[in-house]
Amino acid sequence: MRNILLIIFFSVSFCSEYYFSLYGAGEKIMTSNPSNISLGWSNLFSSNDYMKSANLSNFYLSKLVRLSVSTDFNFSSINNLNYYNQKMNYFSFLIPLKNQKHGLGFSLSPYYRINSNIIESDYSYIPGNVDTDPLAYKTEYSFSGGPSIASILFSSKINSKLSFGFKFDYIFGSLYSHIKHNVYNINYDMDGEILYTSNSIDQYTSIKNYSGYGLKLETSYNTFKNKFVTSFGLLNQTQIKDYFYDDIAPGSLELGVNYDNKNNYKISSPIEFNIGYSRLLNEGSFILEYYLYKPFESDLYILDNPDLNKSKFNFGYHKQFSNNKFTLGSGFYIINSYNYSIKSNKQGFTIGLGLNMIKYITADFCLEFGKNKIEFSETLNENYVNLYIGLSASDRWFK
Repeated sequence: MRNILLIIFFSVSFCSEYYFSLYGAGEKIMTSNPSNISLGWSNLFSSNDYMKSANLSNFYLSKLVRLSVSTDFNFSSINNLNYYNQKMNYFSFLIPLKNQKHGLGFSLSPYYRINSNIIESDYSYIPGNVDTDPLAYKTEYSFSGGPSIASILFSSKINSKLSFGFKFDYIFGSLYSHIKHNVYNINYDMDGEILYTSNSIDQYTSIKNYSGYGLKLETSYNTFKNKFVTSFGLLNQTQIKDYFYDDIAPGSLELGVNYDNKNNYKISSPIEFNIGYSRLLNEGSFILEYYLYKPFESDLYILDNPDLNKSKFNFGYHKQFSNNKFTLGSGFYIINSYNYSIKSNKQGFTIGLGLNMIKYITADFCLEFGKNKIEFSETLNENYVNLYIGLSASDRWFK
C-alpha cells in the first residue's frame, strides 16, 4: 500500500479540508477558538478573553453562563490547484459553580478530520498470461469524517496565584473510507494507439467507529505581570470497530446493507504537551508557547501512512482598546511535522479582532495567511488564507 501512496503523489489530483491529511486518522485539530488562533494557533492563551472562556485553568473567573460557537472559511492552493470549503468547528457551554472560585463546562469539537478525494491520473496494469488478457485499472480513494470529542470541563482556583483545570473527553464518531478500482480492457486501433474499454468495477467501503476516553490537565501560575501555563493530555486506548462492506458504495449504506466483516482494534494513546508564558507589555500582553504531539500507534492508518509527530512554536501580542470594547491580536507560528516518509513545514501569520461592544455578547474574527511545504517523493507547496469567526453569548443565571 505504501507503493500505491508513492504513485498517487506523482499522479494525483486531490482536495483536503485539512490541508495534507492523508495519514493516521486525519488531521489532528489543535484548537478551534478564533481568539486563540489569532495568537499563532495558541492552545493556552487568547487575544480576547472578555468572557473568560478560552483558558481551561481560568474559565472559573467569570460569574456568567457562556455559550460559544465558531466556524471557518478556507481558501488554499496546492501546486496551483485551488480549493475552498467551510465548516463548523466547536460548541462550548460554561457555568459558574461558585463565585469566581469554580467553573463547570461542556464542549463538542472535532478531534481528527479528513475530507479527501484521490483519483489516479495514470493507468496501472495487470499483466496477462496464456489464459487471460492484460488489464488496466485506475483507483479512486475517498475519505471523510473522523472521531470527535465531547468533553466535561472543570476549572478551580487554588489561591491568588495558582489555578488548575481538567477536561474529561469522550471520543466518538466514524471515519468512512471508499476504495474503487475501475478495470479496463486494453485494445488497439488501426494506428496502434491504445484504447481502454470498461471491464468491471471492484469497490469496497469500510466504516471505522471510534470509542475511547481521555484526560487533559492544565495549571496556571500568575504574578502581577507574568503568567505561566502548562498542560498535558493523555488518552487511554481507543477502541475501533471496523465494518467492511464488499462491492458497496457509501450511498448504498442508507438502504440498510449488512456488513461482510467486522473487526475490533485498539490504538495506543497519543501524548500532547504544552507550555506557555505571557507577559504584560505596553498595556498589552506578549505570549510565547511550545507544543509537542506524539501520535498514536495502530495498524489502521489511512493508506497505511502513520500519523505525524508534531512540534509547534508560536508567539503573539494582543492589546485592548476603548475600555476593552475592542481587542487586537496577532501571532506567528512554525509547525514541523514528520514520520518516516513525510516531512511538513508550516509557517503562518494570524491577525484577529475581538468586538465586545454589546453587553454579554462577543464576536471574534481571525484571518490567517500561511504556507505549507510538504516533502514526500516530490515537493508539494500549499498556500492558504483562512477566515475564522466565533460568537459568544452570556447571561447572569446565578447571583
